[in-house]
Amino acid sequence: MRKTCLVILFVVILISSLSAEFNAYGSARVGFWYDMQNKELTGGESRMVFHHNFYKNSRFGVNWKSDNITAKAELGFADGGAVLRHLWAEYGLGNMKIMVGQNFTGLFDLGSQACSFIYGLDGLLFAYGAIYDIRHPMIKLTFHDMPYIMLMKPELIDPTGVGNNGIDAMIPKINFGLKKTMGNFYIHPSLAVNMSKYNKDVTGMDDSVLAYVFVLTGKFSAAKFTVKFQANYGQNIADYGVKTAVVGNAVWNIDKVENATTMGGYFQCSYQVCSENEITAGLGYTQGDIKGLDDPDNASTAFLQSKIKLHENFFIVPEVGLIDEMKDGMGNKEGTHTYFGFKMQSDIK
Repeated sequence: MRKTCLVILFVVILISSLSAEFNAYGSARVGFWYDMQNKELTGGESRMVFHHNFYKNSRFGVNWKSDNITAKAELGFADGGAVLRHLWAEYGLGNMKIMVGQNFTGLFDLGSQACSFIYGLDGLLFAYGAIYDIRHPMIKLTFHDMPYIMLMKPELIDPTGVGNNGIDAMIPKINFGLKKTMGNFYIHPSLAVNMSKYNKDVTGMDDSVLAYVFVLTGKFSAAKFTVKFQANYGQNIADYGVKTAVVGNAVWNIDKVENATTMGGYFQCSYQVCSENEITAGLGYTQGDIKGLDDPDNASTAFLQSKIKLHENFFIVPEVGLIDEMKDGMGNKEGTHTYFGFKMQSDIK
């Protein structure tokens, strides 16, 4: 896979170099963090763990644009090897664009995403209020007034554990939404749906399982302040492929499927102190529920950070924060992380 990715990237670079609109870019990210875990989290004594991370979203890539075609190839570096992050091309066809390849889905909106680094994972608030389902191969259609629809390989949802041979996909994995800017205000609603059905001839069951998630993401900028927020609600979101810190999977209960419901969101506010420094505070919350729990399973996080620009292409981000796993669905305390540290990032544009 690594060799294949490198060959693909080399070919794209070679072709792109013939175009006037071509640029290569890169980003190297390293973090140093102390993670203080309490007794409920460890199940024993409180402890402090030191993290040294070379972030998985350190990357190198190329952008290419020519006439009605835009393309991107990007590699990340993780676990001692190369990982393909992006490889796609988008074509303009009148009032519509069609994109083919691997890219982010509409459930991720970097421009409006909370920017915490979660004690060194550079994971924003994924699983703790922010909806994220990684990158997927897809066909994406974007229309003139900006609505989009993405078609992806469906997830085969199997709460009974009978295996994929007993499950049929009902529809492609679908994600559609709309991005709209109105002055200083930006709004992005997005809906994702996936549906599976048990094959009655194989399993004897006639049940279907629906996974969906609705996400409303937004951003507002005024003077030196920027506010970012998200609200989300879904059913069986982990079966769809969304990362979550709480209950998110459908389960089989004797003779029927029990669906898990999840809701959450985040809010953050940034203040531009000067051209070299920005201060940000934010929080996130998520909860999941399913029949059989005494109360919803929930988790939250809060953080404070300062982005300090040391050079045009180099900055450091000290951060302090709290991740509270709160209580599970049976009322048991799951523990907390209190963390502090910093990330260093160098970008090449």
